[in-house]
Amino acid sequence: MGRRIFEAVVGVVLLVVAFVAAYFFQQAYKSGVEYRALPVPVREIAPYTILTEEMFVLKDFPSALTGGYAAAVGQLAGRLSNSRIPAALPVPLVLVSSPESFRLADPSLEILSIPIDPKAAIGGQVRAGERINLYRIIPPDAVFIPLGANKPILDSVTLVAENIPVVMVLGDNGASAGQSESGRIVSARVLILSVTEQERDAILNLMAEINGGAMMWITLAPIAE
Repeated sequence: MGRRIFEAVVGVVLLVVAFVAAYFFQQAYKSGVEYRALPVPVREIAPYTILTEEMFVLKDFPSALTGGYAAAVGQLAGRLSNSRIPAALPVPLVLVSSPESFRLADPSLEILSIPIDPKAAIGGQVRAGERINLYRIIPPDAVFIPLGANKPILDSVTLVAENIPVVMVLGDNGASAGQSESGRIVSARVLILSVTEQERDAILNLMAEINGGAMMWITLAPIAE
C-alpha cells in the first residue's frame, strides 16, 4: 500500500515538473520571438462583402509569418472581399480589392457567364484578361434553323461574337481555373465575359441553339496591332 502511495506521489511530482518545464520553455520561446498584432475577422466573411472596422480584432502573430497579410485594419476597411475570408486568421491581401476595381470590366458593359466544353475552348486554357471569338458550328448534313430565322443556315461555321473580354475563368466546383497549389491544371468550365447588349443577345441565342443541334467553338481573338 505504501509503495503505491509513493508511486502516485512521484507521478504527481513528475507531472507538475513537466507542466512547469513546459511553461518556462514557452515563456523563453516567446521572449525570443518578435510578435506583431494583425487584424483577424471576428467571424467568417462571405465573398463580395464591404469590410468595416467592426469586423476585425487584433491578434498577435510571429513577425516571420506576417508577409502578404493585412498589417492594419485601415488596409481592410472600405474594401471588398473577393473570396471567403476565414475567421481568426490573418487576412491575405489577395483576398480583398477595391470595390471600383473588382469588376475588372467597363462599368457600362454587362457581365455574362457561359458554360464551356474545354475541348472546344483551347483545351480549357482560356485565361482572364484574354479576348475570345465565339463561333456557331453546324455538323455536316445537319438541318439547322437559327433562332429568329425562318430558313436553315447554310454556313457550317459562323462568327457569333468577336473580341469579347474574359473577366474571370472558373473550373470544377467554381474554383479558379489555372494551376492549383498542388500543381494540377484546372481546366476552364465557365467563362465570365464582359459584353454589350448586342453581344449578350447573340451569345445567349447561341447557348439556346446548342440544344437544337448547334455547337459552340471558342478561339483566342487575334491581337490587334
